[in-house]
Amino acid sequence: MTAMMSKKPPQIAREGIGYMIAPGGAYGSNKDPNATKEAPDNEWGYDPPHVMLLVPDSKALQGMPTTRQSGGPWVMWAGTPYAHVMVPTESTKK
Repeated sequence: MTAMMSKKPPQIAREGIGYMIAPGGAYGSNKDPNATKEAPDNEWGYDPPHVMLLVPDSKALQGMPTTRQSGGPWVMWAGTPYAHVMVPTESTKK
């Protein structure tokens, strides 16, 4: 998150786990890590409480879904240095 906020490439040396499990979830862009509001091309939507899985080599994420799934995991920010797997702990429907 520090790298993203400062718009620098992240340094991921090994697999990592993060979480955002507070009730309520949040809205954000699935494509643009720097988006602050909805735009026609940034797949703005609801992200429920979730666990995030980080990998050192984003090529390992190829072939996984890249859009929000109803209850299933997906790759958020695919094609960016900040790509990671989102694993919802609640339904993505809101």
